[in-house]
Amino acid sequence: MLTLYGHAASSNVRKVLWTCHELGLDRLHKDFNGATLLSTFPHYRAINPNGMVPAIDDGGFVLWESNAIIRYLATKHRRHDLLPEDPEKRAVIEQWMVIFWPEIFCKMR
Repeated sequence: MLTLYGHAASSNVRKVLWTCHELGLDRLHKDFNGATLLSTFPHYRAINPNGMVPAIDDGGFVLWESNAIIRYLATKHRRHDLLPEDPEKRAVIEQWMVIFWPEIFCKMR
């Protein structure tokens, strides 16, 4: 089962939660912020050396950084509607992954 580490109030964790929802994935969500994760789970630094959220453990495969996680999950589950195979279509999606979220998040503050 996929384990997701990170507080749901984090914009980057929400991106991963939304992706998991779109994929219909069962997951164990350890809903803690980075500082709490480090104090509650001392091994968290081995999962993410930066000590930040989000991070996942997918059956022993550990990955951190929200956009990397989203790309991995979409690719693993062959959801080409979320991450197209066509290079031009994929580039547009990845462009929005980089620029869209900070723009939206800053306007919501």
